Amino acid sequence: MTCHSGVETVRLHGLTLLKSASLSRPVHLVLDAPWGFALWGLVQLPRPCLIVTQCPSPHYLRDLMDLQPEGILATSADPEDVLQGLRAVAQHQPFHKLPPLEPDSLTVRERQVMRHVALGLCDDEIARRLGVSKRTVYNWVFSLQEKLGLENRVELALYYLGLLPHCRGWRGV
Repeated sequence: MTCHSGVETVRLHGLTLLKSASLSRPVHLVLDAPWGFALWGLVQLPRPCLIVTQCPSPHYLRDLMDLQPEGILATSADPEDVLQGLRAVAQHQPFHKLPPLEPDSLTVRERQVMRHVALGLCDDEIARRLGVSKRTVYNWVFSLQEKLGLENRVELALYYLGLLPHCRGWRGV
């Protein structure tokens, strides 16, 4: 059993919680701090896992769900709720507690581009990863900014991570 987080003090608190859980099999706890850590770190993390996040972005939450974690808790970070999730995953039961997500206003490709922008990738790097031209990526990024009423790439990244709720299309969760 391990606890993963991008913030060491949060990781240490998670380890303490894991030790108190008395689980029937090992479960890896992923505490999404800072927001974005779970999405970018989960691909390399051992399974089964429970992700705990407070990120309010429906696009981010959909991307987390696309990775099909055994458990995700996005409605609370209360220790009892985390323990409940850990126990369920340890017993091979899926545990997914998310806020209601309205239909997505973005396509899967738009979310993918926005995720890469949030990772800090430039258009050249995004184009290489997606197998398209740099100009195509530029057009997608521009289109996303227009669609969401955002001024620049920084705002696009902040919006994806749920840190910029004032733009068009934001519904919050």
